Amino acid sequence: MDAFRLSKPIKLGHFTADANGTVEGTVTIPKWTDPGKHLFRLKGEESKLTLSAEITVRSHKPHLANTGEDHSSVLLGGAAGLLALGAGTMMAVRRRKHN
Repeated sequence: MDAFRLSKPIKLGHFTADANGTVEGTVTIPKWTDPGKHLFRLKGEESKLTLSAEITVRSHKPHLANTGEDHSSVLLGGAAGLLALGAGTMMAVRRRKHN
């Protein structure tokens, strides 16, 4: 199993859940982020629930050849899925608190 980089956490954005507990947003990984595996985490301020996903940051330095596929759409889809999952989890927690 590959290890995650242990780095100082940075805030990539602040998002507000709507009345249904749905959270949507877009983040940009800073160019100065070290290449390698990182943990992307979404944390609810009130619920304290967290959702995490492993992401791989590739070097932004130009290179001569790209022998692999572009996985940015997969990463975006994964991030969107995590946000949707987080929204669903927050909705479930809010419903349990009100019942």
